[in-house]
Amino acid sequence: MQNFITSLPTEDRLPLELSKLYEQFGYQKYCMSKFEEYGFYSDNRDFLSTDGIIAFNNSAGRLMALKPDITLSIVKNARTLPYANARYYFNENVYRISEDTHDCKEIKQCGIELLGNIDSHATAEIVLLALKSLQKIDPEFNLIISHIAFVSSALEDAGIIGEKRRKILGFIKRKNRHDLVRWCEENGLDKTITERLIKISSISGNLKEVLPHLKELVTGEKTAAAYDELYALYNALCQMDLYKNLRLDLSVLNHLDYYNGILLQGYVKNSPAPVLSGGRYDSLAKKIRGDGGAFGFAVYLDGLNLHYHTCKEFDCDAIIIYEQSDAKLLAIINDMCEKGQKVRVERKIPEGIRAKKVYEYKNGILTEVAK
Repeated sequence: MQNFITSLPTEDRLPLELSKLYEQFGYQKYCMSKFEEYGFYSDNRDFLSTDGIIAFNNSAGRLMALKPDITLSIVKNARTLPYANARYYFNENVYRISEDTHDCKEIKQCGIELLGNIDSHATAEIVLLALKSLQKIDPEFNLIISHIAFVSSALEDAGIIGEKRRKILGFIKRKNRHDLVRWCEENGLDKTITERLIKISSISGNLKEVLPHLKELVTGEKTAAAYDELYALYNALCQMDLYKNLRLDLSVLNHLDYYNGILLQGYVKNSPAPVLSGGRYDSLAKKIRGDGGAFGFAVYLDGLNLHYHTCKEFDCDAIIIYEQSDAKLLAIINDMCEKGQKVRVERKIPEGIRAKKVYEYKNGILTEVAK
């Protein structure tokens, strides 16, 4: 069975391997229908990564949506207990409108969501599973983590909101320190705030190496808690081999209206775009459920086959060429398949098909022939 799984294309293999990984850590599979009421997504549009919700009227006249997001559904329906967190994994497709072509597109996702008390152990568990998920795609990978508290605190201290806030965040995301300094000077920002923002855009590297620099950015309760959270994460993971693939970069700032703590962004060698994204989103959980924390990520499977081709030396173990079929031939094929072989039966060898062995079935006798 394992040989069969490893021979599958990447987009087909990964859901099986990731599902096994997540179940080993106590996560239960979450299944959802393709449709939910449009109003639910419309009411939480701020938390969606897309404005394009595909909607239609069902037979009863209710406005429905083709699911654009899995996290919202899990947060809405997850059952939590006072003494236990809710752990779910998913292997689902979502449907969105492409920003480039404006056509409908189907996106394959696998991932996990943890709801409840997000303590230091839960945080380390999520990050570890993100590392392991990327490793299953490619041993050459990097998981970038960030923490929103440092930049959000700096902007709050300076009273920067609205368009000015978006402008500064854009400079930081692009690591454009030259224009950041110029903009701060032109808008009369205090030099202390400007220096904090520059330092935030500059911090990048191994978590152990950058922790001293993070300490310099602690200016209040929020940043102190963020520093402690990252320091605890370092202590939990530093003894593991996968730690070498973990980096911190405070310029990673995804959807600040959605996330409120640690952010995750994963890259593999052959893919030009991030293949994993996620983070802490307590504000969404509080809006929908009224309490509790939430942390999760998704692995984007679409397009991986373009960058990770499954190279097989042979298409099958055996090709059997026959002139006339009978019950004995079918029994032979069944026996070979039950022994784990992949068998193809044809009247002639198909062009381009590679087999380890070629057989001829004639007059009730199976004979190996030269290829």
